[in-house]
Amino acid sequence: MRRWLVVAVAVLAVALVACGGDDDDGATQGPVGTGPPMFISGAFSSGAAIPIEFTCDDDNVSPPLNWWRLPPGTQSLALTMDDPDAGGYAHWVMYNIPPDSMGLAADIFPDEVLADGSLQGLNSRGEIGYTGPCPPGGEHQYVFRLYVLNAEADLEAGATLAEVEAAIADHVLALSELVGTYSR
Repeated sequence: MRRWLVVAVAVLAVALVACGGDDDDGATQGPVGTGPPMFISGAFSSGAAIPIEFTCDDDNVSPPLNWWRLPPGTQSLALTMDDPDAGGYAHWVMYNIPPDSMGLAADIFPDEVLADGSLQGLNSRGEIGYTGPCPPGGEHQYVFRLYVLNAEADLEAGATLAEVEAAIADHVLALSELVGTYSR
């Protein structure tokens, strides 16, 4: 039931974005806009706790994520998730995400290449795809970063976080962050 609710919230967020219109700051909603890219999760709010199903203590599946209001000239997206409280431990690395995508559903399978052509890299466990929060003690912060790029990363699937960051460094049009917390 909980997973169904998360998916329903993510679908609702995408539907609201697709409706378009102007928000209070005058920027256009939808895939292109003039303000900073919007980046949310239907499972948790920025600064809030990541639900247990997205951690090593339960299903360990990736959370749903949505974005919109990408700047003109967007050619691809990259997504990373790391734990700065654990020295930048990489939990998820994705790149060459098509610019017309509006987000990711929950529970992205750990394939090197997804159906839409997105590539997944290696997390700090040396595995392809997402690995959820699993802090050894105390509360940790988990930073999801959405990089909006003017080019695709010239990398094969399976790149590390450092390799992706180096490949995209000169191509970032915008960056949005979503921070979740988790403690055991």
